[in-house]
Amino acid sequence: MIAELSSHSVLVFVGIPVLVVAIVALLVFASSIANGPRYRPGLSWWAPPVWINGPTATRPDPASLPELPELNSAPGTTATAGAGVARTTGGASASW
Repeated sequence: MIAELSSHSVLVFVGIPVLVVAIVALLVFASSIANGPRYRPGLSWWAPPVWINGPTATRPDPASLPELPELNSAPGTTATAGAGVARTTGGASASW
């Protein structure tokens, strides 16, 4: 025996599940749609650089910087990390 399907039955048993699936899919993909395109391996990088906790946009006045210590070596020699190099040298010595 084949039961007759009314439009109300089709709406309840087909329409509501399709609506629920569509809402769940929209919620799942909403964040990726809102964020836009992302980097794909093999493509060139197109986004601007971001430096988190980097230096401020304003530069200090050079007149207010401390004086650098004089090196006790002969002119023309290269400075080393332990030879009293100024703190602005950076590098592996961690004397930033």
